[in-house]
Amino acid sequence: MSVTELNLLEALDKVNEAKVVVVDVLMPEHFERRHIPGAVNACVYEVVFPDLIAAAVPDKDAPVLLYGAGPNSQDSRIAAEKLARSGYSCVNYFPGGLDEWRAEGYPLEGTAVETVDPPHPELHLESRDYALNVGESALLWKGRNANGSHHGIVPLSGGVLDGCCMTGEFELDMAGLKDMSLDGDETQPVLENHLRSDDFFFTSMFPQAIFRITAMQPVPDCPATMPNFRVMGQLGLRGVSKEVFMAVQLRNLEENRLVMQGNLDLDRTEWGIIYGSARFFQHLGYHLVYDLVSVEFRLVLEAR
Repeated sequence: MSVTELNLLEALDKVNEAKVVVVDVLMPEHFERRHIPGAVNACVYEVVFPDLIAAAVPDKDAPVLLYGAGPNSQDSRIAAEKLARSGYSCVNYFPGGLDEWRAEGYPLEGTAVETVDPPHPELHLESRDYALNVGESALLWKGRNANGSHHGIVPLSGGVLDGCCMTGEFELDMAGLKDMSLDGDETQPVLENHLRSDDFFFTSMFPQAIFRITAMQPVPDCPATMPNFRVMGQLGLRGVSKEVFMAVQLRNLEENRLVMQGNLDLDRTEWGIIYGSARFFQHLGYHLVYDLVSVEFRLVLEAR
């Protein structure tokens, strides 16, 4: 596999060669807004990228110049490697991309060549309350032992995030806890009733759990695919309140909505749920249950 990396002047020379096919590997929406004159588009993020390239450059011996966003993005290099693996014999890529091209004042064409889009959507948070959309939100749990695992859901019954103070409160309907791993099996209600019993969540006495966010701290210079807030809070469960710390993603959705997503492992014994724990019982046999429970959540919040 052989590809050639070009600097700005070398890329400019290639663009001016009549036989070179210049390919913009960014999304079509971005290509429409700005691209190097004469370029064609084949988005490297698409699963069908090889088909897009085959349509744009059917001759695998034709010289190709690939470019993307700029030095901080691996798009053109990845595209070049894909072309080389597909049998293209003259593959060049320009890692400086549109950023270097624009910085040197070389021409662009498109519907918005004078604007500069941020590389990723920026978080816009208003100083107002955001109410939980119960129907679009979900909390998943997973418990394990040596023989396997069980997973299911805990319904959310309400909640609010204060966009000014970055505090909040969310209610969980523990009595509505469901197991999904045994869906349709005759043992499903047996397990669900056991989980609701005093061995586990004791929902006849404690039907609701409350998670209170006491503080949220933004993570500076955080990539869009990493958690951008650190959350500190109190989880009230089974009559016990304990501090919880976690990393979350807080991002904008359309129509003044937010989504908060995160996952963590909780030591259930800290809330008095000791059934099957080897830290409290001996000779458990198949009743042994691991102490850590995994929780994953997606909270959709609407400005009000």
